[in-house]
Order: sequence, then structure tokens, then C-alpha cells
Amino acid sequence: MEAFVQGWGLTVAMCAFIVVVFIAGWLHVHRELTWVRALTDHLGAELVAVDAKPASLLAQEIRDETHAVLTAKDAAWAQKQVRSWQMRANRLESALSFWTDLLRQLGLLGTVVGIGLSLAYSGTAIEQLLGPLALAVWTTVAGLTCSIVLSASFAMKLTAWVDACEKNLEAWDAQRVAKGAA
Repeated sequence: MEAFVQGWGLTVAMCAFIVVVFIAGWLHVHRELTWVRALTDHLGAELVAVDAKPASLLAQEIRDETHAVLTAKDAAWAQKQVRSWQMRANRLESALSFWTDLLRQLGLLGTVVGIGLSLAYSGTAIEQLLGPLALAVWTTVAGLTCSIVLSASFAMKLTAWVDACEKNLEAWDAQRVAKGAA
């Protein structure tokens, strides 16, 4: 176990874990942003009465959901469905914040663990202090780098698409309610 901590084993394992968390976060945010974009595009096309063919399975699913809402006999269910779309779109910014914060915290955890392990070797050779300190430095670098890349990849696009989705949802729902009242 000491060789694992003193060598690069623990450092590589912690950095690899941070990268796996980064990939999970990136995939989650990307999937949700793809959904928001597809919903925004579909609702926008319906608002301007353009009959566009769905380009993907996700777009077909959204088309079917919007059709179900438009033809629903139960107005409460339809309103609940529209509200669930709004909530899902609004949660996207929180999801990005969660993943970037988690990556930073994992980097900080590696720093604290590395410093704690190096303090556990008090009174010994200086070489024994360097292994855990490498863990402290490299996990911080990995956590911050992954957090920055994730944030830079999605932050601006995400805000713009969520805002557009919100506006299209409001307009589409108002149009739906007006048609139902007529």
C-alpha cells in the first residue's frame, strides 16, 4: 500500500477518477442541451407554422409529445407536461454548476488527502513527502482543468438555448391555450 501512495499509483487513480467524473458530467450536460435545442427548434417551427420533418429520434419524440399536449382532452395534464418541459430546461444551468463544482471539489479533496498523507510521514526522509504532495498538486490541476473545460464548453451556449427554449415554450403554450379557448 505504501508503494501505491508513494509512487504514482494513487495520483493516477485519483486523476483518472476526476476524468471519469468529467466525462459523466460532459455527457449529461450534452444530452440535456441536445434535448433543449431539439425542443426549442421544434416549438419554434410550430410557432411559425413550418412543417419540418424531424431529423432525429429525439425530434420525433418531441413532436409526438407536443402533439399529445395539443390534442389532450385533459387540460391539467397538458399544462403539467408543459411545466415539466420548462422545469427540465431550467435545471440545465444548475446541472452545469453541479458538475463544475463537483470537479473542483474533487481536485480540492485530492489536495487535502495529499497534504494529509504527507503529514502522516513526519520525521522521515524527504522523498516520502514528495509522493503525496504530487497527489495534491496533480489532482488540483486535473479537477480545475476539467471544471474549466466543462464550463467553457457549455456555459455560453447553455444560457442562450435555455433562454430561447423558455421564450418558445411561453409563446407556444400561449398559442395552445388560445386555440383551446376558441
